[in-house]
Amino acid sequence: DGGGVRSFSQLVIMRTIMHQLNYNTNETPKLPWERFDLMGGSGTGGLIAIMFARLHMSVEEVLDEFDILVELVYDQEDVSP
Repeated sequence: DGGGVRSFSQLVIMRTIMHQLNYNTNETPKLPWERFDLMGGSGTGGLIAIMFARLHMSVEEVLDEFDILVELVYDQEDVSP
């Protein structure tokens, strides 16, 4: 992974994967933790894996929380050249 834009792209890809897995099923749409036996990552990818696997969050919930996290961590006022 590597964080930043790569983590965001992972979430966009996961949203597409989950849409395909849940498409045209007669059952309630499943969350990532219900579809995958193993998830892992390092850095922000690891955090994303925790949100999916341990916190049982949907892709949309993780995207929302990730957006908040990025704003808090990469606050422009705290960044000096």
